[in-house]
Amino acid sequence: MVSKKLLDEVLGLDENDKLHLLQMLLRDPAMAKYAFDPIGLHANYEAAAKLMEFMEQEELKRESSIE
Repeated sequence: MVSKKLLDEVLGLDENDKLHLLQMLLRDPAMAKYAFDPIGLHANYEAAAKLMEFMEQEELKRESSIE
């Protein structure tokens, strides 16, 4: 699961952004690339890219620990 530390420190998202992003991730993790800025008009690609990169790294760690 995405940690509060990641959302606060790495992404620098405000509470509304975090809630929106987490709701999207719960529905479909692939939707993270469509995270929106506070006014909801433009995609916040930088934050979404950081989150996707983090999630991919975590998935690789889990897969390598299983093998």
